[in-house]
Amino acid sequence: MSIYEPNEKAFDKRTLLAVVLMVVVVTVGMSVQSILFPKKPLAVQTEQPAAAQPGVVPAPAGATAPVELAAPATGPMALTDETAPIAEQLYVVETDILKATFTNAGGELISLLLTEHKEKGLPVEMLLGGDSGVDGLSLAFGGPGSPAVDAYMNARQLDANTVEFYRTFTAKDASGQDVPFTLRKKFEFVPGEYMFKLSVTVENSQTAVPLLGDGAWAYTLSIGPQIGPTYAHLPKNADWRKIVTLEGDKRKVVSPKGGKQTYLNDVAWSAIAGKYFAFMALPDATAYAFTYTSTATGGFPVTTAMAISRPLLGASSQTDVFHFYAGPKSSKELSRYDDPARNAYKRVNERLEDVIEGGNMLGWLETLLKWAMNMFYALVKNYGVAIILVTVLVKLIMFPLTFKGSKSTARMADIQPKMKEIQDKFKNNPQKMNQELAELYKREGYNPLSGCLPMLIQLPIFFAMYALFNNHFELRGASFIPGWVGDLSLPDSVLDFPTINLVLWRLSAIRLLPIIYLASQLFYGKFMQTPQGAGQSAGQMKFMMYGMPIIFFFVLYDMPSGLLVYWIASNVLTIIQQIVINKVIHKKRLETKAAEPALKIVPRKGGSGIKGKR
Repeated sequence: MSIYEPNEKAFDKRTLLAVVLMVVVVTVGMSVQSILFPKKPLAVQTEQPAAAQPGVVPAPAGATAPVELAAPATGPMALTDETAPIAEQLYVVETDILKATFTNAGGELISLLLTEHKEKGLPVEMLLGGDSGVDGLSLAFGGPGSPAVDAYMNARQLDANTVEFYRTFTAKDASGQDVPFTLRKKFEFVPGEYMFKLSVTVENSQTAVPLLGDGAWAYTLSIGPQIGPTYAHLPKNADWRKIVTLEGDKRKVVSPKGGKQTYLNDVAWSAIAGKYFAFMALPDATAYAFTYTSTATGGFPVTTAMAISRPLLGASSQTDVFHFYAGPKSSKELSRYDDPARNAYKRVNERLEDVIEGGNMLGWLETLLKWAMNMFYALVKNYGVAIILVTVLVKLIMFPLTFKGSKSTARMADIQPKMKEIQDKFKNNPQKMNQELAELYKREGYNPLSGCLPMLIQLPIFFAMYALFNNHFELRGASFIPGWVGDLSLPDSVLDFPTINLVLWRLSAIRLLPIIYLASQLFYGKFMQTPQGAGQSAGQMKFMMYGMPIIFFFVLYDMPSGLLVYWIASNVLTIIQQIVINKVIHKKRLETKAAEPALKIVPRKGGSGIKGKR
């Protein structure tokens, strides 16, 4: 009976049971692994108990600040007195790629726009304020959770790219007396750089070390409650937020337990990373503590904040230097900080590129595919077309293996009657049947795995393509067909509507690419159908031919449209390629038959016989 007769069921009970068992085994296995072999957390420092506060307060508004050093061109420094402000003022520093807005209330950064990158037609905002206001590098005396300084600070714009905030405060000394000290926050920007510099200086009015903080930490800088771009929610394929660090030579993703944790690990840098943008902190050599928060507070469905706490001071005058990168997760920009000749700060071997997703065992393949796609984009200026051209290139490279696999499939069709004969003869003795089939394959020069090789090689390419389309910065907002596929990094949509919860599937849009994929995959399966192998049932064959494409339809429904463009193009090209291969194989078969010895009947004594004659 043919496996394609209509009265047969597409799935037999055994196949369905096997699929269910496979899902159960994988799910249970992953659960057991997470219980028995949990990921080791980073070294954790619990939040310090509140110690006796030194009583840090702003100096009276009308008081005269300590001497302020002016900077004349020559000669000794002149001393000037300045009165602390009594009202809020905003200050703007703008370069060719950044626009930073500050308030003198605490000397905070309240807005940081990436003017070269757009979100709904406007520059991307890297600082998002919640219900409690913006924490853009706000400073609090003490450890994490201490109230931020909001006193109005003196400010001066030293040049077009530098602004400094300062204010005199008083703190109790060991004898309980109020001792004045000055806090300074100086922000420095450089044209063409997404990195900027923050210097925090504490100057005591006495030679003694100022007693700041809560007995454990002198002050804490905070970034949060969230970084941009703006969002109402974070669907997994549109954007996300996570905390990434580089500790020693290892990239780590931090998941704070209970939504908030403090880590004492020595980090080269720490970042709040989204899908396409990141806010990264590069501290100096001081042993800072990092507190990470990941909770649903501050007016956001998700907040991902970071705080940097400084240990107690050790000198009467102390300056700490921080560098921050706030910009795109683009290799072009991030790699600049590995080469001192390419960045204004002369940073070297910072490995900021490690904030980009990827770098797994298929990272090299992803890099090659990205290089090829960028090369084609430089020619055609359309990433959708570039993806199709990359697919053509992959097919050309894989053609020898594909041709060999097709020949093997054709060979299997030739020996199918002999295989069927062995299966029928030894159906009650599987061990003998497998032995006889192995000998048949050896005699006929047939390798059962050769036909599967091209399909197996497609899997790592598929995973590398998925990682590429999901993380490649240049694909953000890249249009293929305007009005339909407007962003290759997101699923396509022809009709959006409120999410419908179908229990096992959430539907929020009608997407055309997954439907085209399903049609191309079914046609591909029908066209590429192979003869039934040993031990295969008709149900298994039909499951592979019809069931798997349907399952993948649901899996790929909300995937980046670039991935579906690749897969559809791959299916179409494979079908065209197979038509050509089939013609070549058919021609060879005809040539082989024509070259076989002619058979001629030759009379002989006692009867007749058949003898071959060349």
